[in-house]
Amino acid sequence: MSGATSGVLSRAVLTTGGMAAQGVARLLYTVVIAHLAGAGAVGDTSALLSVMVYLSLMLPAGLGTGASRYLPLGDFAGVAIGVLNRWFWVSSTLLALAAAPIAFLLTHDPFAAIGCAILTWSYNAYVYTRGILMGEDRILRSLIADVGSSLLAITALVAVLLAGANWALLLPLAVGYGVFAFFARPRTRPSPSTAEQRGMLARFVRDATIGALATGGLLPATMVFVRAFDTPHQADLFAAALSLATPANMISQALNQVLIPHFAKLHLDPALMRQSHRRMVIATTAAFIVIFAAIIALSPFILSIFYPQKFVDGAGAMQALLVVVFFISTTCASAAYLVSAGRQKAFAMIWLTALIAGTVVMAVFSPLYGMWGALLGFAVGGIGGSVAVVVAAFLTTAPSPLSPALAAEAPEQP
Repeated sequence: MSGATSGVLSRAVLTTGGMAAQGVARLLYTVVIAHLAGAGAVGDTSALLSVMVYLSLMLPAGLGTGASRYLPLGDFAGVAIGVLNRWFWVSSTLLALAAAPIAFLLTHDPFAAIGCAILTWSYNAYVYTRGILMGEDRILRSLIADVGSSLLAITALVAVLLAGANWALLLPLAVGYGVFAFFARPRTRPSPSTAEQRGMLARFVRDATIGALATGGLLPATMVFVRAFDTPHQADLFAAALSLATPANMISQALNQVLIPHFAKLHLDPALMRQSHRRMVIATTAAFIVIFAAIIALSPFILSIFYPQKFVDGAGAMQALLVVVFFISTTCASAAYLVSAGRQKAFAMIWLTALIAGTVVMAVFSPLYGMWGALLGFAVGGIGGSVAVVVAAFLTTAPSPLSPALAAEAPEQP
């Protein structure tokens, strides 16, 4: 195994550990609520978490991708962080304000609306600053912050529930994400930017945002459609299944965050970049086959461990979710390769098409078949988009030329 590959794998292990901690925390969040607050609270909380995820995809996720893409590139990092920071503060504030009325429409609870607004801002900060840590190669700090903030969130949730303050169910998670963001503040010092550099960053973030919205939007959209068109009981079962499928999806996200800066550093050596892509596709696909096969087979048993017996009926939904999540997860290396190679627009268009197709299927079949209609849409969009991304990556033989705004800052090839 080459030194570069070994370095990527070690970073991937640390990043996956951090994301796993967050995934377990999200899982335990719904488990604790199910046991101490009742099944009805699970459905509402899962719906509001889906709103949080959706709104983070509107811009903060793209800003985080931009940070992981451009902070490894020497002097240009200062230009990038200055621009990205300004865009983060404006977008996150506006999105938090938008979260409140959406949450109120779903729950008719003013406290839930306020909590969702706070949680949305905090989660946006988490998503963005996590990209900063990846770009600055501060992986160990990310792991420590992930574990610490996750433990804090769960501990605070138990305290809230034992105190009978069910109106504050979202605040412990918001505090956890906020603590992570505080410890993930960038070390890179901002530097002045030109109009051309800002334009280049704007185009990248635009395409990355479209890609993030499309790739990340399908899974929470499924929950929203189930909540809207099926019975409360089915929505609760699906929420339990979704909470157990989410950690598996986070593994892919963690790998993607490590691979974007890895491929970005190889931008000036197309042959080595392609070779590394092939190796990563083989390694990650093999790992995901083992992981997902085991989880799918053990789904009924896993549900019975984490949830009361009445939730075990959600095993079929969980297995269907995991099959699609497997296909999406196998694109982590190809997605990072396309973004780092300057083909983020093609990547975004693939997933935008997949999102539209999947959402249309959900809109047509969810009113007829409830949860299973929503799952059909998720399968159409998720599997179709995944296959297209992998094919596009292997057809990309060389990175696109560097923008003049960036070329002047790029390190010379040894």
